[in-house]
Amino acid sequence: MRGDFDRANALLPSIPKEQHDSVARFLESRGMLEEALEIATDSNYRFDLAVQLGRLEAIAIQAQSESKWRQLGELAMSTGKLDMAEECLLHAMDLSGLLLLYSSLGDAEGLTKLTSMAKEQGKNNVAFLCFFMLGKLEECLQLLIESNRIPEAALMARSYLPSKVPEIVTLWKKDLQKVNPKAAESLADPDEYPNLFEDWQIALNVEANVAPKRGIYPPAEEYIIHAERPNETLVEAFKSMHIHQEEVLPDENGDDAHEAIKENGVEESQEDAVEVDVEADGSTDGAVLVNGNDTEEQWDC
Repeated sequence: MRGDFDRANALLPSIPKEQHDSVARFLESRGMLEEALEIATDSNYRFDLAVQLGRLEAIAIQAQSESKWRQLGELAMSTGKLDMAEECLLHAMDLSGLLLLYSSLGDAEGLTKLTSMAKEQGKNNVAFLCFFMLGKLEECLQLLIESNRIPEAALMARSYLPSKVPEIVTLWKKDLQKVNPKAAESLADPDEYPNLFEDWQIALNVEANVAPKRGIYPPAEEYIIHAERPNETLVEAFKSMHIHQEEVLPDENGDDAHEAIKENGVEESQEDAVEVDVEADGSTDGAVLVNGNDTEEQWDC
């Protein structure tokens, strides 16, 4: 009690072992955590002391339950020991923690491994996020269908995989027919009513063009390049380029070269119409070309 540690160590062997934890708690109350850890015998108590001290190696020896492995994994991440964090989170089967770790590191291999683990445990939300970050949109769609989330699958297909919409609508109608036949009949199929789906053909062209690049993962060092790109969808980019190409300067006689001719409610120029050229075979190397009368702009998907 007076700080005479040498004498205290000399007396320790005479104290019954079952009293060591009591002595350790006394030392802990005095702020002497290192000394308390040395003499504590209860594994749970030693684990708590090691956590307070940040002694990860000592904690790992004591961690024998999922909750302790999870606690150790979080501590390892907070101290930057990511290899140990991964090992601990795997022991704890902490899929959310692993998702945070792998996504932060940009570890595609880890996310792929986590996808399998999540599907085995029925953690479809984690599996979906892994598939989505890996650009495996078809797998995302299939997972939603298998989970009987067909309306969500239809909305996702409309946003990311428009070519799959007719297939999903057929499934949705079949499923909805069981509870509300009238509502099922009201669902529109883009194959039958393309006029009800705005920018439908452009969306199909965009999907065909970007599909080969979904499995390419840019390095983290290119983040700034991608972060500075306009925050707009590919369809919006197509439309904005189309409008830009239609803005033609007046000719030498002062007459507007761009005179609108309305046919069936659609404006067209007397010059050649702007044409969106998206090659299905991917020969443009990921670039979507928009060709006008005198200029050509390139937008990298």
